[in-house]
Amino acid sequence: MCKKSLGYIVFVLATLNASNIETELGVNLGLNSTKNENGNKFENPILGLTYQNSKYVVSPRVDIDYTKIKNDAASGLIHASLNGVYEYENRTILTPYGLAGLGYEYVRGATKDVFESHAFVQAGAGVSMEFNKGIKARLEAKGLQILGGNNENNEFIITAGVSMPLSFRKPKIKPRPIVKNIPIEPISVKPIVMRPKPPKVVVINNNECSIKIDEPDFDRDGISDAIDQCPATPCNFTVDSYGCPIKATLQIHFETNSATIERYSMSKIDRFSDFLLKNRGSRVKIVGHTDNRGIVEKNQELSYRRAMSVVNALVSRGVSSSRLRAEGKGESMPIASNETVDGRAMNRRIEAELFYLQGE
Repeated sequence: MCKKSLGYIVFVLATLNASNIETELGVNLGLNSTKNENGNKFENPILGLTYQNSKYVVSPRVDIDYTKIKNDAASGLIHASLNGVYEYENRTILTPYGLAGLGYEYVRGATKDVFESHAFVQAGAGVSMEFNKGIKARLEAKGLQILGGNNENNEFIITAGVSMPLSFRKPKIKPRPIVKNIPIEPISVKPIVMRPKPPKVVVINNNECSIKIDEPDFDRDGISDAIDQCPATPCNFTVDSYGCPIKATLQIHFETNSATIERYSMSKIDRFSDFLLKNRGSRVKIVGHTDNRGIVEKNQELSYRRAMSVVNALVSRGVSSSRLRAEGKGESMPIASNETVDGRAMNRRIEAELFYLQGE
C-alpha cells in the first residue's frame, strides 16, 4: 500500500513545473526511533508529506506523516505539525536550513499510560539541493518532544525526500497590434524617447554614488542614516523613501540572438548575488527587455529566456529560487529611441525589481 501511494505521489509531483517557487509539495521516506533510553533505535519506517510556502523569510511548512510501529504498545503513529523553516543561503549548491514547530501525535492501537496520543514540539535541521525547475532533494533530521506523556518522552526522525513546486508563472505574450498602412505626407520630427512613468523614489547616480545631503548618509543614496533601513545600498539602485533598493538596470550582455550570458558579464552576476545573499528580506523580479529589431513575438520570448538565464545564474550562486521570478517584456518598454545604435543598446537590458513584504 505504501509503495503504491508513494508511486502515485511521485507521479503527481513529476507533472508539475515552475519558473518561480512560491509553494512546494514534498514526499519523504525515513526512520523513526521511539525507544531512546539506551541509545537510538531507528527501526520504524515513516512516510510523510510536506507543504511549504516559501514566500517569506521564515517559511511556514505543514508536515503530515505516518510511522509503522514495531512493538506491542501501538501499531502506528500519525503526526500533523506546523513548522517554521529558515534557509541559510550561501554560494554552494547545498542550502542548509533549520526548523521548529508544534503538532499533535495520534497513536493507533494506543496502550493506556504507556503509548497515548499527545501534543508535541519539535526542532530539527536539514540540507537541500536544488535541481532544474525548482526540484529539490532533501535530507532532514529532527527531534520530537511529547507534551504531557507519562512514559513516552521523545522521538528522533531521519528522512530523505524530494519536493517540487506547485505554483508557477508563465510569460505573458501580448499580440502585436494591427496597424493599417495609410499614406501620409512626410514631416520632419525629432526622435521621441519613450520612457515609463518613473516611481516616486530617489534615483542613485549609477557611477559614483555622488548624492550629498546635509545629514549623515553612509551609502550616498540621499536618505539619512537615521531612517535608512538599508544602509549599504549599491550605487546602481533606485531606492524608496526608506533607503531600500527597489530597482536596478543590470548591464548584462548576451550573445547575439541568444540567451547565453557573455563571460565578461558574470562578474556583475557575482556582485548582484552577493548583494542578495546579504539582503534576505527582498524578493526579486528579473525583467528582460529588447530593442524593436526583429519580430515582436520572438523578442518577447527572447527577453524571457534571457531573464531566466539571469535567474538560473543567481540560483547557481546560492540565491533561493523562491525569491526570484523571471518576466519578459520584449520591445514593449523602451527607455531610449530605437532609431539609434546607442538607443537600441540601452533598450537591450535586464532590470532587477525588488519587493519587500510590507509592500505586497
